[in-house]
Amino acid sequence: MRRPPAHTTAGLAEESRPGTGHAKFIGRVGALAVFLGVGAALAMPAAHADTEGSSPSGSSSDSGASTDSGASTEPSSADSNTTGSSNDATAPTTSSESESDATDSTLADPDDLSPPGSDLDEDISAPSDDESDITGASFNDSAPQSLNSSSTQQETLADDHQPVDPVAAPAELTMAAYTRRQAAVEADTAANGEAAALQDSVSIDHSLLSNQVSPLGTPEQIARERIAIQTARSLPVAAMKVLLRWGFLAAAKEQFALVGGPDEANQAALNDAVDEYALAAAFQQQILNPMDPAVVTQVAPPHNWYGLDVGGSRLLYDNPDTIYRFIPVNKTSEYVLTGRIYEGLPADTTFSVLEGLTGTTSTILNLQDLDVSGDGTFVITVSGEPAAPGQRNHLQLTSSSTLVAARNTLGDWDFEEPMELAVHRVEGPPNSLFAQLGGFVFLGALVNDSPFLTSLASIIPPLAIAETPFVTGPLAATIMLVRGANQEAKYMALATTDTDTGELRPPNVMTQPASNAEFLANQLQSNGYFQLTDDEALVLTIDQGNARFFTVPVYNDWTITDDYWNEQTSLNNEQAFANPDGTYTMVVSIADPTVANWISTGGLNQGIISMRFQNLDPMSMDLPGVQSVVVKLEDLDDILPSGTVYVTPAERATQLAARKTGFDKRWAPYLQA
Repeated sequence: MRRPPAHTTAGLAEESRPGTGHAKFIGRVGALAVFLGVGAALAMPAAHADTEGSSPSGSSSDSGASTDSGASTEPSSADSNTTGSSNDATAPTTSSESESDATDSTLADPDDLSPPGSDLDEDISAPSDDESDITGASFNDSAPQSLNSSSTQQETLADDHQPVDPVAAPAELTMAAYTRRQAAVEADTAANGEAAALQDSVSIDHSLLSNQVSPLGTPEQIARERIAIQTARSLPVAAMKVLLRWGFLAAAKEQFALVGGPDEANQAALNDAVDEYALAAAFQQQILNPMDPAVVTQVAPPHNWYGLDVGGSRLLYDNPDTIYRFIPVNKTSEYVLTGRIYEGLPADTTFSVLEGLTGTTSTILNLQDLDVSGDGTFVITVSGEPAAPGQRNHLQLTSSSTLVAARNTLGDWDFEEPMELAVHRVEGPPNSLFAQLGGFVFLGALVNDSPFLTSLASIIPPLAIAETPFVTGPLAATIMLVRGANQEAKYMALATTDTDTGELRPPNVMTQPASNAEFLANQLQSNGYFQLTDDEALVLTIDQGNARFFTVPVYNDWTITDDYWNEQTSLNNEQAFANPDGTYTMVVSIADPTVANWISTGGLNQGIISMRFQNLDPMSMDLPGVQSVVVKLEDLDDILPSGTVYVTPAERATQLAARKTGFDKRWAPYLQA
């Protein structure tokens, strides 16, 4: 989708910008003191727990050594530099190894959250025995070389094509299948002779690639989902949901005033929408710490896998075609992103650096600008330094950078697959309580530009208590409070309000595709809302212009999609049939008009359409365009172009079955309800 990057993940309040005045400096130093004071307070009750062997993930002892919580007691990273220049540097051995264990054993009952016969805490946190020490090494030289695989792991891997029973198999089998894929990547990399070969731009032979287990189901992701579930159940989040419901409803009454406010069906969907916002905030709380980074998939539909029943975290125009992953970053550290593109080149993929609390996009690395090896693997360096001469796979951070947002858009769901992605922090200050509480995000450049304040803020090591609902709940509730109703009203207005006049727009009229500087600069959006009776259809005629990809999803009034895997509530240009002149005609309606290019409203008479035009050709002036008209279903044939493709009930069933199969590949081997 073209989900607004800024506000779904980074926007907690207005962006804190470095102040030049004495008052701003004093205020921010005071905020730093508050963080340190909170840290000292939290450290006291946590001290006893730490003596019992329950250390936080990625935590550092007084000597700087990193320890892992859970069953494993062996160190997982070489945090031995007490100066903080390269602490917490975990070797990027395989993407199946979690950078650190993001869960504490007290967070959840394993019987509730783990498959029978498995121990996800042990599986997630166990480090590789031969994990390489790259602390203090050259960032650009050592990190890619450390991708060579762990021989200990490879010896234990089973046949890559062994079928996995999604019900009976324990989590270890699917985790091992994920590890098998990465081991194959590393073996291929070693065969190339040098890690520099990863940067060569060559044609990918996708016919040699296959993927039986979803790359999204990493141990890190499962750990973060467990934390998010517990956070969303906390009392502060539950209390904030009450306030959010009131704010959402008030915003909808104002924005949809021309059609009498939200109708009964949308009001019935309000509670579910607030639940998804709450879980999204629980995920967003976990990407506040750039010193313990992980690739976190969110803005995702409900899914069930690895013994977890994970609710939806969709918000602010999620795109059914896009998989969203977010990585916390900070200028004081250096990172390496490793990934692999599997069978089927994605319709569009971008890596965006987001700035500050509002998440404004500062840098974008497109797939077409990325050097990818012949086996689909790639390496991206991320740091405050500019790219080396001739280096393309690099993202430069500023003092205000907070996140890298990876948007992996799939056009043909049956053929294209999610890419693999992992992050490795290779240099930077040690993890700390200050980082856990989001200090490097909230105080921004004040701390990031001061080595002294960075060192001061990193004195108190990370604490296990900071990763429990006791702390994560209030943080997530704060995110909901600051962003919630205001952001929802702002995004509703994209569909209902004229940006030039501030007046409400009538329904069933789409805006012409345009760029919104606050969102992704390399996408265009066309927005509008519909109000249709059961016997009406909104007919859209779309000229994709210089966009290589576009999509037309339907949302409820709360800017959230519904069951798009079982219903055809979205279509993109790779799924739809083109007209003879190259345009596309889409029919949006409640009832099935037997047109192949039907976009179901999912039973809604009232809702939103937010189209995205992506992968634009910057050398072309052929801009996309959209026309819309409302007609009675009985008159539909009179306005549809010649060559319109119609389907029988059996063909529609086949179309929907293929859609569901493609969707299930994202969560393989677990079929979704």
